[in-house]
Amino acid sequence: MVIGAMSDTHGNAALMQRAAERMTADFGVSTIFHAGDMYADGRLLRMSGFDVRIVPGLGCDEYFDTSIPRRISDTFNGTAIACTHAEKNLRAAEYAAAVIVLGHTHEARVEQLGRSVFVNPGHLKSDMDRGQRPSFATIAIEPDEVEVTIHEINGIVRTRETFRREDIG
Repeated sequence: MVIGAMSDTHGNAALMQRAAERMTADFGVSTIFHAGDMYADGRLLRMSGFDVRIVPGLGCDEYFDTSIPRRISDTFNGTAIACTHAEKNLRAAEYAAAVIVLGHTHEARVEQLGRSVFVNPGHLKSDMDRGQRPSFATIAIEPDEVEVTIHEINGIVRTRETFRREDIG
């Protein structure tokens, strides 16, 4: 099973759509986590037919709407994945997830801290932002391992990390 992650689209519907299409067509992504900024962008993807889980970012009006969760979590093939825009929104329950998807910094990152793998897919805001090219992540969940890959929108693999399931979650 392959899960996708994106964040910080900031209204760039064309770049966001391009990433979602690459995720599903090229990598077999079934579900996409949109880690905020902008919440409306995630809704637009959902209306385009993608299975999208959305959280609001700090720059969204929805962030201040208490009826919209700032953090979400789900389990795929026995692997818990939590998602929020900014790390400050995580609670103990989300820190226990095997994979934690974040946004906010616009800087792509894959890092294991304790028993959790933190994934920031980067941004899809523009061709360059904060010194970073646009990127997204795929999270391949296998019986014995989880592989996280940061893909630049142009097809280049920026980083790929593999984690043993017994070491995370």
